[in-house]
Amino acid sequence: MSDTQSLPTAVDALKDKAKKHKQAQNTQFHVSVARHNIREVNSELDALAESLSDLRYYKTVLEDAFDGSAPAMTGSAVQAAEKAVETTQDDLLENVQSGDVGDEETDLGADDSTGNPEVEVTPEIEKHIEQIQSVKRQIDNVTEQIESRLESKREEWSTKVSAAEELQKILGSQNKDFSRTLNHMHTLLTRELMDSSESESNFASQWNNAVSNWEEHQSLQSFEDFQERHDLSDSTVEDVKTLSQSRELTLADVSLETVREMKRVGELESAVELSL
Repeated sequence: MSDTQSLPTAVDALKDKAKKHKQAQNTQFHVSVARHNIREVNSELDALAESLSDLRYYKTVLEDAFDGSAPAMTGSAVQAAEKAVETTQDDLLENVQSGDVGDEETDLGADDSTGNPEVEVTPEIEKHIEQIQSVKRQIDNVTEQIESRLESKREEWSTKVSAAEELQKILGSQNKDFSRTLNHMHTLLTRELMDSSESESNFASQWNNAVSNWEEHQSLQSFEDFQERHDLSDSTVEDVKTLSQSRELTLADVSLETVREMKRVGELESAVELSL
């Protein structure tokens, strides 16, 4: 009789144990879902943060180094990004717990290849991820426009620097300070300008210092500037260019006036050799 009476007790104990086991499974599943959702959102936020960092670099360089202006939509895009990143991990966890997965009797759903319940992003978090991705596309679009403006600035300055380098080559790089400035500007334009991993404030500072030195050597910026500064004739400039290309000129090719002009300009007198 005692065995018969103890049977319901054993059944109840087994039911209680099974219920606790199911609750434990649900709790573990809910925690896995929360962690998975947080990881997914954090991954998107990390990508957004990287895009914002690139935007900040290019915008600062365009404005502080080249006196350019960012697109009008920049401010609104940044504000949208700031709003998107306001959601913290605690907020995400709260969203998960308040959703369907928070129900103690939640169906654990399909199993994965390991036999464990498959963890997926919840609809609420999926919506949030889509919002972050949309904001990131806005940021990337603005960044591309700023990069395009910087490319135009780079092409403009590269042409100027190349012209000055050609003149320095003809003059035998007599002005060492200006030659160093040109080399530095060339490096900044070709290697560092579009490298957003560098410091934007450092680039702007280096570039502005180089431009200040550039402006102190106006007559050395191009053949045209050099010609105007020293009041040289077109024929003299053409003769100098010919000699700079290691080509020979006979006395019949050079007028007396050209020789006189070369001699009265110190840089040319030192750079051009005439021999009989």
